[in-house]
Amino acid sequence: MGPLEKMKDQYTQRDSAARAWKKQGGKVVGYLSDDAPDEMILAAGLFPFRMSGNPAEGTEEVDKYSESFYDPSVRSILNMLLTGKYDFLDFIIIPHHSDAVLKLYHQLWWIHQVNPAVNFPPVHVFDILHTPFLTTALYVRESLLNLKSKLQEWSGRKIDIKALSRAIAVGNENKALLKKVAELRVAEQPRVSGVEALQMIGSAGFMLKEEHNKLLKEFLDGASTLPEKDGVRIFMEGSDLDNPEIYKLVESSGAVIVAEDSNWGNRYFEDPVDETADPMEALADRYHARSSRPRTQSSAQKVAYTVRRALEAKAQGAIFYLLEWDPAPAWDEPDQIKALKAEGIASLSFGPQKYLLSDSDQKNIKAGIQGFIETLREGRKEGLK
Repeated sequence: MGPLEKMKDQYTQRDSAARAWKKQGGKVVGYLSDDAPDEMILAAGLFPFRMSGNPAEGTEEVDKYSESFYDPSVRSILNMLLTGKYDFLDFIIIPHHSDAVLKLYHQLWWIHQVNPAVNFPPVHVFDILHTPFLTTALYVRESLLNLKSKLQEWSGRKIDIKALSRAIAVGNENKALLKKVAELRVAEQPRVSGVEALQMIGSAGFMLKEEHNKLLKEFLDGASTLPEKDGVRIFMEGSDLDNPEIYKLVESSGAVIVAEDSNWGNRYFEDPVDETADPMEALADRYHARSSRPRTQSSAQKVAYTVRRALEAKAQGAIFYLLEWDPAPAWDEPDQIKALKAEGIASLSFGPQKYLLSDSDQKNIKAGIQGFIETLREGRKEGLK
């Protein structure tokens, strides 16, 4: 099995590496989003596991306790906790990534109160603020120190500077290698599809970074022999997607997704931690003020980011895909579409969509994508005349 196939397998069987670690006597820390410092978890000698939902799992158990009108991926995670799919977790870190993610903490507490028979692993809230001020930076630094203390308590070992620096270096290497994968996507003739990129990026959160780095290096060593991907170049914008369902629909319609604005995609490996600074200070800076963190950006900054990334990827079109009960991306969409149009990049918008698409949903969405792709293809032909 080659390195890409191994990463694809890890992306599909997301809990396999963590369960193997647990079987050998290790402890696993589940965390949500890209706002939890997995470097610190690793430095504590624990397995950092990025939690994600599963559209195919349904929501039968969570429906007993929770309303339906909030981020469906977070509801799916709660359902998986209730049904034992995450029974290998020893601890959970919930960062204040969004209101929906923070809501999970309150729901875990409330469910146990109304039904004491339901137990969850110990939970720690990594409380970070979303404003670019000095007072916020100081608050995040304090939150990071609290998290350090909690991880030391959980692991029974001290997190020293040497271990933390080592974990940061491994994480930075992972980001650098994933950036090289991204370069293969934006080449004149892409050699990595959008689906493959999601699988490679996503698998970084489901296995130890050192093992992931080995697979990435092996994959990149053979990059020159990868087949070229043909199709209209598409940039993806909108909700963060923890599964490749919509990517498969797009790329089976005659397109190749060359980049995206998503923390399950290209945003994941942007902004490495400063290895020249004190490790704790560097982590505080990265998880507070990093440029790839949209929740601390103004609307104008987010629009500029979208346009810059689409142009760098030489995208011919952009597809906006929004999940139901995920309203935040919709605020900037009109300005993003307008700015992209000014650069000659047409857009297609879908939203709000179900977390799990029915056969009918998929058919309708694919028909819309195919029409859009054909329009872009005809436009390219016109430009060549």
